[in-house]
Amino acid sequence: MLRVFNNKNPLIVIFFPIITFGFLYFYPDLTSLKDVTNKPLIYRELIASFGKNFSVFYIIFSVLFLSVNSIFFNRIIRNLQIVKSFGNIHGFIFLFLFGIIIRYIDILQISIAVFFFLVTLRFLTGSLRKQNAIFAFFNAGLALSAASFFEIHFLYLYPVIIYGLFIFRTVNFREFFTSLLGVALPGFFYFSIYFFVNSNFEIIDESYNILFAGKTQLNINLNLLISISVFIVLLLISSFYIITKYRTSETDLQVYYKFFFLIFITTIAGQIFLYKYDLSFIAVIILTSSVPLGVFFANKQNTRFSEILFDIFLLCVIFSQTGFLR
Repeated sequence: MLRVFNNKNPLIVIFFPIITFGFLYFYPDLTSLKDVTNKPLIYRELIASFGKNFSVFYIIFSVLFLSVNSIFFNRIIRNLQIVKSFGNIHGFIFLFLFGIIIRYIDILQISIAVFFFLVTLRFLTGSLRKQNAIFAFFNAGLALSAASFFEIHFLYLYPVIIYGLFIFRTVNFREFFTSLLGVALPGFFYFSIYFFVNSNFEIIDESYNILFAGKTQLNINLNLLISISVFIVLLLISSFYIITKYRTSETDLQVYYKFFFLIFITTIAGQIFLYKYDLSFIAVIILTSSVPLGVFFANKQNTRFSEILFDIFLLCVIFSQTGFLR
């Protein structure tokens, strides 16, 4: 199956919405997502606009955003030239990893937030070797702020912009200030408009409560445990592969590896210390984990070994979706 998903044929993008729809077909209960009490206001309004056709619109928009995210992420990897022999494997790995945890998250909410976070990464990675990147960091801040309107905990990922400033640039306080401005401006206008319409500051208290909401218990079953175990093993193998190739890699490639590794460490720390029992940061962990996994599976050496590992990975995704193991 690895050769199929690593195909260079542009028509293969049709599999992204098909696979995403297949994931949602096994979704346990879409109607339970109507309870959006602890969701940001803009997302609540979006869900309310679905009305009686909630399930239909929810599936359509979820398929749309998750498919676009996979293609967009694949495009970013291609532009960065992280793999020389480019296929579509990074986008598919990102999508399959999402399939493992799709039962435990609000897929539409997270997919929209991830889309804007990908826009943030696009602006940051595009700032490398630019003479003037003030607007790139301002736009990155805007995109991160937009992501927080759908998943407010993405505000904790502001250090990602700082990493971009230190790794891709020499330290420039103008770029740092404009990134802060980009993050703050949408929130300022959002709270101001709300105040003038409703003549109160309830939205500030509400946002604060959501941002520091109590943690929810994550029920670990055998499907999830096996899938996570296989994922960790694959991540270790692919990371070791990158480490062995690191010194012989091009300078720009080393910079990108450092950037994604720092994001991975940050989200792991946030998952452990801030939201231990829910999946607030899991989408970004998946995103950054897809980088080494994609590099490993795109490798033309040890094809049979890679093929076996990839097939095992796909079986774990299927098990986690169908609830085959209890």
